[in-house]
Amino acid sequence: MRLGRKWLVLATLGVALAFVLTIHDFLAISRPVNGDILVVEGWIWRSSAMKEAAEEFHRGHYKWLVTVGESFEDDGKGSAQRDSGELAAKRLREYGVDEGSIVVLPGPNVPRHRTYASALMLREWLARSKTETTGVNVFTLGAHARKSVVLFERALGAGTRVGVIAGTDDSYNAHRWWLSTTGIYVIMRKTAGYLYAVCWPLPQNLAVSKPGPTHSAKKDGR
Repeated sequence: MRLGRKWLVLATLGVALAFVLTIHDFLAISRPVNGDILVVEGWIWRSSAMKEAAEEFHRGHYKWLVTVGESFEDDGKGSAQRDSGELAAKRLREYGVDEGSIVVLPGPNVPRHRTYASALMLREWLARSKTETTGVNVFTLGAHARKSVVLFERALGAGTRVGVIAGTDDSYNAHRWWLSTTGIYVIMRKTAGYLYAVCWPLPQNLAVSKPGPTHSAKKDGR
């Protein structure tokens, strides 16, 4: 093997090793801001991390806990539609979050850009309800965090401070993700998702209008 090719192979292996050892911590970022709104992505409603979301709300100085969801067909029960935002709110109430603090934004029916569409729905709710905020923290699951914070920042704009909290994903060992098919699948998918969030041209508006928010939003006219 020629010397130049040898160094190329070694450099490639070095880059691959660095990727394997650092990519999870890069994606599963927790970088909260001092804010008064905690947003919980509804698609994580089945995860044990929902307890962490409730603990974060109780620990922080939040005024609102907003769940943003998406509609889906109830598996095994015909064509009945369910909304992950509603299901997330139910889990959070079970963990002691006061119903009066919860705002549920029904999920948009969009085939793609679902995280971005949820961020736009939050932006619409803030504008429609004339809710002023000191900052928004997005609670999501594990390696999805980096993608979420980028898309929420893009949707809400420079005038709103956005932080992110990565809940624990217990579906694989985060420190040895490359040893499980689930870990490999999640990391590869979330890496691609982050690159899309950063690079893909996104519209300022999507057809995301749904019925108005529920729970506390109705009680105070929001």
